[in-house]
Amino acid sequence: MRLFAIGDTHLPSTRNKGMDKFGWHEHPAPLGRAWDASVKPDDVVIVAGDISWATRATEVQGDLQWLDERPGKKVLLKGNHDYWWGDSTAKLKKLLEPYPSFVGFLQNCAVQVGPYVIAGTRLWSTPEAPAMPGGEMGNEPVKTDYVERETRRLSLSIDDAQKKEAASPTPLVRIAAVHFPPRYSNGLDTAFSHVVEAWQPKICVYGHLHGPGIGAGFVGEKNGVKYVLASCDAAGFAPVLLHQDEQEVSDT
Repeated sequence: MRLFAIGDTHLPSTRNKGMDKFGWHEHPAPLGRAWDASVKPDDVVIVAGDISWATRATEVQGDLQWLDERPGKKVLLKGNHDYWWGDSTAKLKKLLEPYPSFVGFLQNCAVQVGPYVIAGTRLWSTPEAPAMPGGEMGNEPVKTDYVERETRRLSLSIDDAQKKEAASPTPLVRIAAVHFPPRYSNGLDTAFSHVVEAWQPKICVYGHLHGPGIGAGFVGEKNGVKYVLASCDAAGFAPVLLHQDEQEVSDT
């Protein structure tokens, strides 16, 4: 079993919102081809937010079906553009129920799949964020109440992950999955980086950053955590391989 991630798929929904104006020509066809070629049915793919341009549940079914048709087991989390997501866990579970490859979503909880325990939430722009491009695919303004709320949600998800770890008969690989970057290239600590690094996941994957804003995200290792940016254009429109189960490596 291998673990992949892709963020910011920005699927068109029934609104038929294209991505050509952002330079994403024929999207999502190139992503679909790369995904189908690299991911196997038993692999896991984290879809790290900004999944669809849908604004309500009635607009998103075609995009969810497109994801479901791609190989692999999917773990979903919310991005700042996922207005269709809603805040009711029960309604979200019902919405995702028809799609068998969706094995879980991050909403004040963690997901255990295979050797992985995945915790995370959307996050938001923090006061430490450097100046970044604005616009529809740019940065969101800092809102301290959002930062406080997302810090609580991240902590709740990690608490659930720790419960799953305690109940597991074998050690689990810790993965943090969020939408906004917990760290930026300026190296400053944030409310989110403190919580992530206290948990000590092997990898923290995020998305959100696009185009000229890609360089604003921290990529690499910091305080024992490997940070990976997997937004669609930053990843070259292909799922990013995060981790491969050691047993599978030894068998190949």
